[in-house]
Amino acid sequence: MAFAGSKRPLIRAVPFVLLILAFIASRADGDSTRSKRRPPRKAAVSEPARPLTLEERLRAAARRTPVRNRAEVAVAIAPVGEAPILEMNAGTELILASTTKLFTTAAALDRLGPGYRFRTSLLQDGELLPDGTLAGRLVVRGGGDPAISGRLYDDDPWAVFRPWAAALAARGVRSVRDGLALDTSFFDDVTTHPDWPAAQEQHWWQAPVSALSYNDNVVLVRVTGGLRPGGRASLGFYPAQPFLMSLVGRVTTHRGRGVSVGVSRNPGSPRVVASGAVGRRRTWSGDVTVVDPPLYLASAFTKVLEDEGIAVGGEPEVRTERRSVPMSLPLLHVHETPILPALAVCNKRSQSFFAEQILKTLGAERRGLGSWANGLAEVSEFLRSLGLDPARYRLADGSGRSRENRASAAAYLDFLQALATRWPHFAAFEPTLAVTGDMAGSLRYRMLGPDTRGKVFAKTGNIAGVVTLAGWIEARSGQRYAFVILANGGCGEGSGHAYQDRILATLARFG
Repeated sequence: MAFAGSKRPLIRAVPFVLLILAFIASRADGDSTRSKRRPPRKAAVSEPARPLTLEERLRAAARRTPVRNRAEVAVAIAPVGEAPILEMNAGTELILASTTKLFTTAAALDRLGPGYRFRTSLLQDGELLPDGTLAGRLVVRGGGDPAISGRLYDDDPWAVFRPWAAALAARGVRSVRDGLALDTSFFDDVTTHPDWPAAQEQHWWQAPVSALSYNDNVVLVRVTGGLRPGGRASLGFYPAQPFLMSLVGRVTTHRGRGVSVGVSRNPGSPRVVASGAVGRRRTWSGDVTVVDPPLYLASAFTKVLEDEGIAVGGEPEVRTERRSVPMSLPLLHVHETPILPALAVCNKRSQSFFAEQILKTLGAERRGLGSWANGLAEVSEFLRSLGLDPARYRLADGSGRSRENRASAAAYLDFLQALATRWPHFAAFEPTLAVTGDMAGSLRYRMLGPDTRGKVFAKTGNIAGVVTLAGWIEARSGQRYAFVILANGGCGEGSGHAYQDRILATLARFG
């Protein structure tokens, strides 16, 4: 009974199982039929990416500006002699900083000529007695030469004066009874531009300007530690003690070898103050501008004359009026400096003192007196001779120290194009520029990759919150481009350089 009753549920389950199996089979059949009817899916074919154009690459590089306000950054780039391929805020007037120097140096080369020489003359103002005494003064007539220093003489600060002394000795001069007369009438007597910040007067980049200048109008302060810790260090000027200037302060000697010394000079003051500490027998040097450039030259020249056996009596006298020194005095010696080496120092090293000397010399030679106004008037005439409108270029000084030197990137690019395509002196001018990787210039440590090293010829610019660069570049293809990159608005030097380098690296590689 139990056995027979246990089969009944199994029998009832059979039809249910058969129904499930039939359903599964029908689904499989249907899926098979649908798969036969569905057309095979085609594989997606991707379109090849379009290569970026040079303009797109440059825009991408220029878009990430070094300052938050993009209106404070301008870029203009063009193949030499052709239309621009990139213009970003190119119509906005911005501060130029030291790229201003290209206007000064190009105008000077054009208006004075590549054969021009700065002239400094030695004149005899008095009778030369039989015993070799010049019974009067030796006149040193300045001609604006910026290179009376050791800069072009293997860093020997007295070398420039030795031929002067030799020329006097050859004419029988053994002593100068009344001392030196320093004729600075080639320039006006304004030595510092009114736009320059007074707080920076002591720094080398803001040296005063004079028709008679020496050693970039900068004197070194040398501090040497003594033998005993706690004792005074010795203080002195080098290469010469400027007349009327004094060096005061207390610098102590400490046991270590480190140095912590500073020097300062208040605006207009001849008093230089040194303070701090220096290690035993260690020597530290720092520079400071001089107050009276012609007297500084007189101190160095007097030292060389006396070293060569020519005695100098009397105090030096500065003469600023031309009528105070007769033009017909006997000429004893002429010192000359060619213009091209001076332009190279200005552009490669960004030496602002040289720029201002050159600008005032341009004004003196062409308009009778070396002043900022006369020099800038000649720059305007030069721009006009290139077919450019001088009103597009607001220039205030020769170096770019003034923040009133302004132009748009578009206007500056037109200037570069004019120089490279229709100016007869461009071949002589281009070698005066800084070159990437060239240790003689301000681009010596920048853009040293294979596409840019030795390929960028430009003028750098940097004053507070302003970083600029303008010039020419030869791309990998051999194509040459003119470029202007101006960053204002509080731009930092490092971020500004990185921005410029990124754009030019892109241009060099893909241009």
